[in-house]
Amino acid sequence: AQRNIKEKHRRTHMKDLISQLASLIPSSSKLSMPEILDEATSYITHLQKNKESLERRRALLKEEDHYEPTVMNITTSGSTLEVNLICGSNRNFMFHEIISVLEEGAAEVINVTQFNSGDRVIFSVLSKVHFRPTQAE
Repeated sequence: AQRNIKEKHRRTHMKDLISQLASLIPSSSKLSMPEILDEATSYITHLQKNKESLERRRALLKEEDHYEPTVMNITTSGSTLEVNLICGSNRNFMFHEIISVLEEGAAEVINVTQFNSGDRVIFSVLSKVHFRPTQAE
């Protein structure tokens, strides 16, 4: 009799634990105990992979936080415009976009130089501004 009571208590406890586990997994239908265990195993594996992916992304973002900020200095003298850009050597950026902006703004690029200094890259763009006369309406 005592053994039957212990066994009934064990089964009730297992049923409660399986019910708790079922409430933690995303499922829209009623599942059997083996299906709950299978779904829980799959879900835990999915969560572990997701966690690893997020940890890798977080590490990359932390690395980016250690980059030196990009510095841009623009100087003008008459019709000459000089743009100096200083950035980290591991910083991805589209240098051609700066050239495009200058050319769209009626500046002819005369000279472009690039210097590498340790972990920094210095770009210098010298351009001549062509003033367009404004048209009266």
